[in-house]
Amino acid sequence: MENQRSNPPSEEIDLGGLLSKIGDGIRGAWLGFMRFLALIRRVPFDNKISFIFIIGASVAIGFVFSIYLRKNYYESTMILSSNYLNKRLAESTIEKLGQLAGEGRKGGLSKTLSLKDTLADNIIGFEVKPFVEENDVIELEVLKEQLRTAQGAASAANKTVIDQVIKRIEIENRHAFEITVRTLNPAVIPNLQNAIVNYFRSNPYIKKRIEINKINLDKRREKLASDIRKLDSLKKVIYANYRSMAEQSRQGSNNVILSDKSVTDPVQLYERDLIIYQQLQDVERQLYLQPDFEVVEGFTEFSEPANASVTKMLFYSVIIGIIIAYADVALRSFNKYLANLK
Repeated sequence: MENQRSNPPSEEIDLGGLLSKIGDGIRGAWLGFMRFLALIRRVPFDNKISFIFIIGASVAIGFVFSIYLRKNYYESTMILSSNYLNKRLAESTIEKLGQLAGEGRKGGLSKTLSLKDTLADNIIGFEVKPFVEENDVIELEVLKEQLRTAQGAASAANKTVIDQVIKRIEIENRHAFEITVRTLNPAVIPNLQNAIVNYFRSNPYIKKRIEINKINLDKRREKLASDIRKLDSLKKVIYANYRSMAEQSRQGSNNVILSDKSVTDPVQLYERDLIIYQQLQDVERQLYLQPDFEVVEGFTEFSEPANASVTKMLFYSVIIGIIIAYADVALRSFNKYLANLK
């Protein structure tokens, strides 16, 4: 009974012992890490011949490849914006061009882009990605829906403010795509811009929408121009009427030219004319800029190749040589360990 009373309960935790074990574990991990660093440092000195030979061979191979075997290529990027382009259509179109560029004979690419064979032979690849991330577009749409929901319970003044906020939070260039081309000759790049743009425009889906949009804009321009001419004629008549009324008033005549109900408010007339004129200017701007399909930023011809320079290739060769040398030492050590087990 006395022995049972003297033994401590098993549920009690020795906090000091626990902290001591944690400290020993951290100390052991740190010493292990330092031993590993010392091993890494010692290995090259213990295997000088292997390291010198492997690194030297890696640098030699990298130098020969970068000077004699590797072909320099050049990259350039254009930003194409269209209200009719979506991610799937843009990726599908550029993927077809990339497959044609990957063929041994570039006759298909030359025919598709209406390029000379000598130009098409220098094209080695295409890439495309959205200029605005898709997550940003989704977040914008969610925010707009939340604002529209709040608009239902808002007052008339607040509804006007919310409408203005919704218009202003539209992401610019949300329908824009970044198209990258890789070529063996930078002189080819300027000729590709019109070729790619015309290729997109020739797509039946896009072509029909561009045509109908232009027809609608032309009709709207004619209608607005006709309204402006009619308003100009009406302004002349009203101006002449007011001028006649003023002259009759100075002469003291009792003749009535127009009754109050017949007289149009000239301020409203001039304001309406200004609104229609601004609408006409907006249509003219759309016809000139063609914002439904335009090149935001075109290709630029660069003189420096996009692939790694000789200096970078030699640096990478040294790093690869060091990794291979360590791997060689590790494999030989492991082989010795397996041999000792026999």
